[in-house]
Amino acid sequence: MGDKGNIVIVGSGIAAMSLSATLKLANVNHVLLEKSSHCGGILGEIHNELDDFVVGIFENGKEIEKAVADFNKKYNLPIQFNSEVTDIDTISKTISYLNSGELHTVKYNYAVIASGSRFKILEEFKNAKLKNEIYYRISPFLTDFRQTAVAVIGSGDNATIAALRLIEYAKKVYLINRSNKWTSRKDLVKEVKRHPEIEVIMNSSLKEIVGDETINKIVVFNNQEGRSSEIKIDKLVLKLGYLPNSNFMKNGIELDSKGYVVVNEKYQTSNEYVYAIGDIVSGVYKRIAIAQGQGTSLGTYFLKELLPSIS
Repeated sequence: MGDKGNIVIVGSGIAAMSLSATLKLANVNHVLLEKSSHCGGILGEIHNELDDFVVGIFENGKEIEKAVADFNKKYNLPIQFNSEVTDIDTISKTISYLNSGELHTVKYNYAVIASGSRFKILEEFKNAKLKNEIYYRISPFLTDFRQTAVAVIGSGDNATIAALRLIEYAKKVYLINRSNKWTSRKDLVKEVKRHPEIEVIMNSSLKEIVGDETINKIVVFNNQEGRSSEIKIDKLVLKLGYLPNSNFMKNGIELDSKGYVVVNEKYQTSNEYVYAIGDIVSGVYKRIAIAQGQGTSLGTYFLKELLPSIS
């Protein structure tokens, strides 16, 4: 990489690619290190319709992922695929990453963390015999839920949306929230409560899944009353939110209690040469439009405020 810019971006989701497009138009030297073999982050894992993106309505995340891939094919952004970042050293200003089993190091003038987040999975409930009855996403498998009793674990938008979609197929849906508060939008919670076939169970946590080849029931513990109860179900849907992809940030960059990156209004982290955008940022709403805006905004800031001083 040349001297002008010398920006290393971790990730190739919407935020990262928006930043890259802005930098490339200005001929700023940079590279994106992407862990997987494709760009777009977790777009491919979104199976519901995306209708809050003003440039168009997309049937699912795969459609946007394809549009992102087509964009990259046309503009040839400097993405280095199959490059898993293992460490960022803020003292030497280097990033280490694995590619084809070999460890590489690249220096940066500025680094941008856009590694995003991933769906949270409960490791303790990874039962091989019951794996076909436990779902983390539902859209490709909706017919599996026809005339079944389903438990949905979660309190956010993904959980309430799942409950509302499932009731079109299932005979009964239990929506189980471990606290007495919702993190979901109020309109979705209101819609859930309108359905008599959706039973909301608050202050309760999943403790046990009972069954051999199929699920017979689950055991939930009421955190407020201090007692356990059994619920007979056929299928289980886990909508537990997200985890940040920040494992490689071992020191030198401030993270919040959940592992997300803390930034200021300019997307600068606790280190003056490291920035962060997208779903990895602490407190940010996980929306495609927000990620795109952050990438473009940071790119413009680089061009106007930072890069002239080092070019």
